[in-house]
Amino acid sequence: MDYRDSHLNRGGDYDQTLAASAFDAYMARWEAQRVEEIMRSRFPRGIERYLDFACGTGRITAVIEPHARECVGVDISTTMLETARSKIPGARFVQADLTKDECSLGSFDLVSSFRFFGNAQGELREKVLGVLEGLVAPGGYLLVNNHRNPRAIAHLLLGATGEDHGMDLTHSGLKALLARFGFELMLSRPIGVWKFRGKLMNEPLHDPAREERMERIFGASFLAPIAPDTVYLFRRTGKRPAVA
Repeated sequence: MDYRDSHLNRGGDYDQTLAASAFDAYMARWEAQRVEEIMRSRFPRGIERYLDFACGTGRITAVIEPHARECVGVDISTTMLETARSKIPGARFVQADLTKDECSLGSFDLVSSFRFFGNAQGELREKVLGVLEGLVAPGGYLLVNNHRNPRAIAHLLLGATGEDHGMDLTHSGLKALLARFGFELMLSRPIGVWKFRGKLMNEPLHDPAREERMERIFGASFLAPIAPDTVYLFRRTGKRPAVA
């Protein structure tokens, strides 16, 4: 299945579907919090031009838009963009498939893409990174996440039962993939390492203080290889690994 086709008509119910799952809602909340932390620590003066690729309903766009002087979102789904426009009137949204359509957007100091690389098939990942390589200005940044790490503790336990979780993008795999397109990892912020059992993953939040404490304890970057979700900041250096 081509991932391009999977969310074309999901704009009307995407946010509600995310909120209905305790685990997805938890990850979405912490993705937003990690992004806000990164924006405040790494870009205290804000950024000039920002693009949210595969922006969907504008979940991450809304977090970064207040930090950007110009904010653009792009997605192939009309329904997703309708929702995004209603949420963030100050941003410009463009409907396009940048792997196929001619679309002059210029270059950006920061580009984000969330819940895309973990879902997309390998060929599409490659095509998109070829596009993003041209959209991120030299020395600019790419902010992404991987919410489908097959080596997360919970997913390893699931795999041990014989169930196929269908995930293939590991922490090291993502780093290697981005390096091939000239992006160097600057930081990683894991989420949900402590949620490794079904009960922990699927029960609604009842103790915000405990949640904050556990994310602080298990939020160190060295735990990213076993996290079910991680937010990454890459910098475009243009340096590629040597080919043997």
